[in-house]
Amino acid sequence: MSLRSSRLGGGSKGVSMPASDGLAALERLRAELTGTLVLPGDAEYDTARLPWNRAIDQRPAAIATPADTADVSRIVRAAADAGLAVTVQPNGHGAAGDLQGVVLVRPTRFDTIAVDEQARILRVGAGVNWGAALAKLEGTGLIALAGSNPMVNAAALSINGGQSMFSRRYGLAARAIVSAEVVDASGTARRITDADDPEVIWALRGGGGHFAIVTELELALYPGERLFGGSLLFPETWAEPVIAAAFALARDVPDLGVDAGMMSLPDHEMVPPPLRGQTVASVALVHVGDPAEGQSYADRLLAVAQPIANTLQPFTIGQLAAVAGEPTDPMPTVDFGGSVDAADDAFAAEFVAAFTTGARSGLGRASFRALGGAIADELGADRAAIGAPQAPALLNSGVVPFGPHVDPAAALAPLRELVARHRGDRGIPSFLGAGTTFADAYPAETIDRLGGVKLRVDPGNVIRANRPLR
Repeated sequence: MSLRSSRLGGGSKGVSMPASDGLAALERLRAELTGTLVLPGDAEYDTARLPWNRAIDQRPAAIATPADTADVSRIVRAAADAGLAVTVQPNGHGAAGDLQGVVLVRPTRFDTIAVDEQARILRVGAGVNWGAALAKLEGTGLIALAGSNPMVNAAALSINGGQSMFSRRYGLAARAIVSAEVVDASGTARRITDADDPEVIWALRGGGGHFAIVTELELALYPGERLFGGSLLFPETWAEPVIAAAFALARDVPDLGVDAGMMSLPDHEMVPPPLRGQTVASVALVHVGDPAEGQSYADRLLAVAQPIANTLQPFTIGQLAAVAGEPTDPMPTVDFGGSVDAADDAFAAEFVAAFTTGARSGLGRASFRALGGAIADELGADRAAIGAPQAPALLNSGVVPFGPHVDPAAALAPLRELVARHRGDRGIPSFLGAGTTFADAYPAETIDRLGGVKLRVDPGNVIRANRPLR
């Protein structure tokens, strides 16, 4: 095995599970755990191994649900002794490989949620999803740099960059990490802060799960007593001017959360009748502050075209998921994402053309999350691997491979070509699709530095992220 693949997070396929010794080691581990361990051949295996994205067929050596930190230490040590690796998937949103020879850890029992209003700190266990965390913030006047989907894991999103609809106001969630409780590659429990180990905490702020098993994070909280947001849907014929107007709004109001794109909605009973089988332009907005001011920003879009749906409203932090209205059930998807160096009228026209072409092959959704604002603030950027991306926007797109008419490769090809023509300076790992590496988001110098941290803290590459460094 090459130094790169064995020591720099080069993926799971190079690790093979010793058929007899490995199985015996896992059986011993199962007897030692307070939590549970599911092995191939167990009745629960095919259910336990499933990722959130059902298009990924992962077959780990075992699936562990540790009861506590001591269990995590046992898992890491047993895996290392057996020549296996360990990776973490709270829900499986970031699944990207087959996990051969890898013990998959589900940290669902790490469910601590604590709010220190005075210090403005949110403490979350590694099994906590954003929906539960935000419910604890109701009535505090504080907000976290949360994902908009309530089923996305708070710790996983944060260590993988953490783009939030609040990020243009307050920055990326990775930079909000104050401390991390972890189990390292030796099986030792540690607390990591800037004072304890500035290189490791730098790596955890955007470098994902390559460096340790995170069991708990402390995240900074921010003022957000008044919030306004929701979505506007427009007829397909107005897509180009509406998306161009959304890009202009994002440029003019750098702290406004903006997500603009298109959706091709299925002819299915789960879709409201007026939208069923339609292609629409969509713009989501999130404003921290006076709802009247937020409405004034929306009015710029409403002056362009009449929407066919409007969910804009004042809301509280615990209602973010309802305002975003994102799907919360597992499904098969083929995703693609990347940052772009343009977000203007000409780019809007290119995007609409690319989406229209891709939709003929089954492209279901594609949108650009506006960057800039606090995301691009260089102050403090040297403390986090995520840095301060300067690109104006970030693409997120997906194809649901239902039906013979859907060709994911053909559907995403126009968007891949669009991003290739307009590639931004750096991306955010949580927006990357399957088959990518951290090198698709970060420049070479960041990858080299992350690789150096990995070599120091885990020279045997026991701990794996779902996406390799390169």
